[in-house]
Amino acid sequence: MMVILLFVIAGVQANAQLLNAELKAAYEKLNSPNMANKVLAAGQFEKIAAKWSSDWPANYYAAYANTVVALNLHEANRQDAYLDKADDYLKKATVLHQSADETDVLTAYIAFARFSVDPANRWKTYLDLVSASLEMAKKANPNNPRIYYLQGIPVFNRPKAYGGGKDVAKPYFEKAKELFAKQDSTSILKPYWGENENRGYLEKCKE
Repeated sequence: MMVILLFVIAGVQANAQLLNAELKAAYEKLNSPNMANKVLAAGQFEKIAAKWSSDWPANYYAAYANTVVALNLHEANRQDAYLDKADDYLKKATVLHQSADETDVLTAYIAFARFSVDPANRWKTYLDLVSASLEMAKKANPNNPRIYYLQGIPVFNRPKAYGGGKDVAKPYFEKAKELFAKQDSTSILKPYWGENENRGYLEKCKE
C-alpha cells in the first residue's frame, strides 16, 4: 500500500511540474511585445487547457491569455471574440472552486476588457462588474495585489472632474506595489501577473 501511495504522489508531482513548465513557456511568450507572439501564446494556453481540462491553472491562464490579447487589439469584433473565449475558460475555472480571489480578479479583468472595447456604451454595465468582483476578491483575500492594481486603472483614466486622475489613482498602485513585493512568484501555478503593468502606471502617475 505504501509503495502504491508513493507512486501516486510521484505521479501527481510530475504532472504538476509538467503543467508548470508548459504554462511558464506560454506565459513568457504572452509577455513578448510582439503581438503575433501574444496570439500564439493564447493558442498554446488553449491547448494546455484542453490537455489539463480539470486543472484550475490551465483554464485560468487560458482565460487570462485571451483577455490580454483582446486588450492589445483595436477591432471590436475580434476583441469580443477573444473575450467570449476568456469567459468560457473562466466558467470552467470557477467550477473547479480554487483560488476564489484570483477567479474574482480575473472576472474583473475580463469585465474591464469588455468595457475597453466600447467605453461610451459599456461603462455602466462593466465598470460596475469590475467593482463588484474586486470587492468579492478583497473579502476572500485582501492581500491580493491585483485587486488594487485593477481598482486603480479606471480611476487613473477617469477625468479629474469626475473624481479620477493620476493623483487619486496613485494610492491604489502604491498599495499594489507593496503587496506585489510580498507575493510568492516561485511557481506560475499560483498567479503573479500584473507587477510590471502596475509599475508602469506608477511611472505615469509621476509624469
